[in-house]
Amino acid sequence: MREDIKHADIIVVKVGTSLLVSPETGVLEPAISKLAEVLSELIAAGKKLILVSSGAVGAGLTQLGAVSKFTAAAVGQGILTGLYEAAFREHEQAIGQLLVSREILTVAESRQAFTETIHELLAHGILPIINENDAVTIDGEECQNKFEDNDELSLLVAEAVQADLLVMLTDVNGLYSENPLVNEQATMISHLSEIDQRLLEESDPHLGELSRGGIRSKLKTATGALTADISMVLANGKSPYVLFDILAGQEVGTLFKKY
Repeated sequence: MREDIKHADIIVVKVGTSLLVSPETGVLEPAISKLAEVLSELIAAGKKLILVSSGAVGAGLTQLGAVSKFTAAAVGQGILTGLYEAAFREHEQAIGQLLVSREILTVAESRQAFTETIHELLAHGILPIINENDAVTIDGEECQNKFEDNDELSLLVAEAVQADLLVMLTDVNGLYSENPLVNEQATMISHLSEIDQRLLEESDPHLGELSRGGIRSKLKTATGALTADISMVLANGKSPYVLFDILAGQEVGTLFKKY
């Protein structure tokens, strides 16, 4: 079942806020350095990677304290981009940044422009780093521009570029039969080919201190990936080196893929 992953060409990697920012200490620079090392090596090996990176709001909040999420995003995005630029420069890997809102990926003309830009970046060996434009994106009665979270954003990106694989790196090992923090006997599920309503309803909607997504959000994303026939792996990304194992077809995390 995982043999196909070895041959994945276009891969979207989504990294959650909890892997990049600590509420106590701020941006985790060593994590960014390791992520840059792994992604650069995979690109050098011929993989076409797209990074969807959370963390801007969290980075801004830990730097500024009690400010609006708009201000936090404006400052935090600059912090993150600077750290990514420095980390990837160590490996002579060029990066390009795209800040998007919902209409970019849902309106045909802008979606086409987005897709063409991504493919041109990939053709030149440049890593696209994508995040929601949180500094100016709002939701209102006449303006529904926000993504539910970056899990949804990563799925829409994967669909737009017709990715072969979506990897969701988070702070859990995968999907469990029950909440392992509540039931020590809970077992991790290696593979799912479909997600029923019961699983969604029973999933833990817990959110992190600085993040918007949770396991329920991951399941909704996996449902969309299955519908779009895009393989998705949910895995613990505290060590970015896990990407090597995933792309080697090893039994890491939970694979969502149709039979």
